[in-house]
Amino acid sequence: MALQEPRRWMPVLAATTAASATAFVAGTGRSGAPARPVAPAAPALRGAPHVATTAESSSLGAAPAVLGLGGLGVCGAVKQRKQRRGGVTARKATITASMETEAAVEEEDSTPVKKTSVLVLGATGTIGRQIVRQLLNAGYSVRCMLRNRADRPFSFLVDWGATVVEGSLLRPESLPSALVGIHTVIDCATARPEEDVYTIDWEGKKRLIQCAKEMKVQRYVFCSIKDCDKYQTVPLMQIKYLTEKFLKDSGIRHTILRISGLMQPLISQYAVSVLDDQKVWGDDGSMPGIAYIDSQDVSRMMASAMIKERTVGQTLTLTGPKVWSTNDVIKLCEELSGRDADVNVVSNQQMQLTMAAAGCFDWTVDVAERLKFVEVNQQGSPDSPMLMTEDTYQALGMEPSGTRKLEEYIGEYYRRVFKKLTKGKYEAEPGELEKEKAESEAKLKQALSQDTTDQLPAGQPEEVEVTVAYQRDVAERLQKFFEDKVLSEMEDEQNAWFGWVPLAEVFNGRSAMMGFSLGLFTEWATDVDVARQIDLVLAIFSPPS
Repeated sequence: MALQEPRRWMPVLAATTAASATAFVAGTGRSGAPARPVAPAAPALRGAPHVATTAESSSLGAAPAVLGLGGLGVCGAVKQRKQRRGGVTARKATITASMETEAAVEEEDSTPVKKTSVLVLGATGTIGRQIVRQLLNAGYSVRCMLRNRADRPFSFLVDWGATVVEGSLLRPESLPSALVGIHTVIDCATARPEEDVYTIDWEGKKRLIQCAKEMKVQRYVFCSIKDCDKYQTVPLMQIKYLTEKFLKDSGIRHTILRISGLMQPLISQYAVSVLDDQKVWGDDGSMPGIAYIDSQDVSRMMASAMIKERTVGQTLTLTGPKVWSTNDVIKLCEELSGRDADVNVVSNQQMQLTMAAAGCFDWTVDVAERLKFVEVNQQGSPDSPMLMTEDTYQALGMEPSGTRKLEEYIGEYYRRVFKKLTKGKYEAEPGELEKEKAESEAKLKQALSQDTTDQLPAGQPEEVEVTVAYQRDVAERLQKFFEDKVLSEMEDEQNAWFGWVPLAEVFNGRSAMMGFSLGLFTEWATDVDVARQIDLVLAIFSPPS
């Protein structure tokens, strides 16, 4: 089945085919090709074996090739790995500095991948940090792949007990090493507002899924958006839906979770603004609203879906227990805070006009797309239920009464704020922390409980045992392929700055526009026309006649 590429507004790209999601090609390298320097590998991973024998390194027989946007060429032959000497090797799990050092003893090549090993993407996000905490509390070995960003602190993950490795969806060569020794991938990552959604959420996720398949990762849990299949005109929702289709066509044992709006952003959007007498934005009442859900509930549901066989190959929608419109949220904040909100009402017609105006210019198209995303989230889809169904609760083995209500969440925030304002600091009541911990542990235990009715759906693949040595072998081949591809692209004539190539056309065009603009400015400032300025410049740099 052909998989449609997400439309890219500037420009529209051609479609790719999901049927060719992965391919195996014989290791026939380019004749006479010189050996290229290999970039340093990603930081070492906790618990991953340090060696693999030459015989096992060559047991694959063929090098896995991973698809790019338009398909892949043949990967160069990979040299057999040299057998390393035994011993203890110190390894570091760091991003910017040596934060964690531990001894990693070389394991046997037949060591299977542990079912408790999990890789989390987007671990510093609202949902990601919660799933990391829940899995660590349940005794799982959690590895977090993070980008090296100064504005995204990650030390709290290390303090909790997680292993942190550097990697990015923008750099495919960093993905294979992060997957070594991993049984389950939980994908909570998405592009930030200032980043390119297409490059990260489509291109990056495709490469990650392809690497996971080649390395035989046994479970892939993907965070998507509620009703993303109903609104293909919104770029992010279209990309999420096509990523779902790509994941299904890959053949990986997967579970897709379509998540509704989260409660956490409402604190900064409404609760704080109402308390500080700041303006808040409301609507004209024409939007039905969103069933907001707590991120902690989402993390427990993800943990439940991760371990249950009956969720393999399923797409589940996660929502809160009640639908809240924007005006309902504002009224709730007024009641709980005792303040009157200063509301600016924006009608649906005004939003439509703003989206139409912003969509007319390249530099404001992101604004139009985000307004469209807000609109469709508020509207929902008439063909799909607004709330989480009973079948979904049963599939996850959870009860509707166990999910947090929005009035409880915002009420707890105001209670702590008012207590801090009156006493100078917030101190928990006697036994409060113990009670919260006990409730959280009980909910997590229920989410991770197994029952005899947990059966694999018909047509879904069984789980297979994979060794760490196999994953390391494939990771080295994939990393070599990606590094060779990067070098080939750098040497490609299409990336030259001079000549009739797209990059040179863009560079030269911008330079000409900048020069012409500068000429007009100096003409206005000096009262000398552009032609005369050019004559003066030529006269200055020309030899005297």
